[in-house]
Amino acid sequence: MKIVKKTNGRNHWYIDVETGERLPGVTTILDQGLPKKALINWSANATAEYAIDHWDELAALAPSARLTKLKGGRYAVKDEAANRGTQVHKMGERLIRGESVVVPDVLRRYVDSYVRFMDEFQLRARYVEAVVYSERHRYVGTLDIFGDILLPDMPEYDHLPRDDDGFVCDVLLDPKTNRSGIFGETALQLAGYRFADFMQPDADDPESAFEMPAVTFTAALWIRPDGYSLVPVVAEEAQHRAFLYAQQVGIFDQGARDLIGEPIEPPTASRYVLAEADAR
Repeated sequence: MKIVKKTNGRNHWYIDVETGERLPGVTTILDQGLPKKALINWSANATAEYAIDHWDELAALAPSARLTKLKGGRYAVKDEAANRGTQVHKMGERLIRGESVVVPDVLRRYVDSYVRFMDEFQLRARYVEAVVYSERHRYVGTLDIFGDILLPDMPEYDHLPRDDDGFVCDVLLDPKTNRSGIFGETALQLAGYRFADFMQPDADDPESAFEMPAVTFTAALWIRPDGYSLVPVVAEEAQHRAFLYAQQVGIFDQGARDLIGEPIEPPTASRYVLAEADAR
């Protein structure tokens, strides 16, 4: 199994160059295999907000055109959030690598929060945006940050091994920029990365892959314009097993329609006649 990551704009996918097979990513598996209960309320709220913000514009449209606009309104909100998250991720990646960045005003507070985290937890990143993959379970993903951080000396972290400088090493972190906080599926996402078989630091070079290092601590980094939160996440073998269940559910869902055949026509004509009973 040799992986190459292909990118086109904001989209990316993974190819096994040995077979030509396109392999599913960790986030795609979760999108296809887990119900998104939070999205139901979000869709309704986003549509309502779009209607209020564009009231005069919508009022001037014919009813059918108005309905079309409302149906697509939530996607504009989603795309804006996705673009913001992508930009913050890219700037964070460059900052971690020690590069200089020019920050747009609209993102400045997010980037300030990112820098505060790096400074206050003294992040020592060893791998950033590294591809990971599982030969056994045929999935791929891209982890965000793998490295070392300085956690406070508190009883809940006493079980974590530290180096001579007090750093907790081999930490797996996943930054999030959404408004609602960290969702439970992040545990499955991190477990998918943690229990992959191989890490490949160079997405274009399959020969850079090596056995996935053991992870000691997993957490989500919630980046907000008003600050940040480093949130511990349980991503153990049980969560990886649940991730694999989600993978199987997604595979079933993708092909579920093919399991249903066409209606069967009767081999003979019906001899029954429906007649009205005499009224008595």
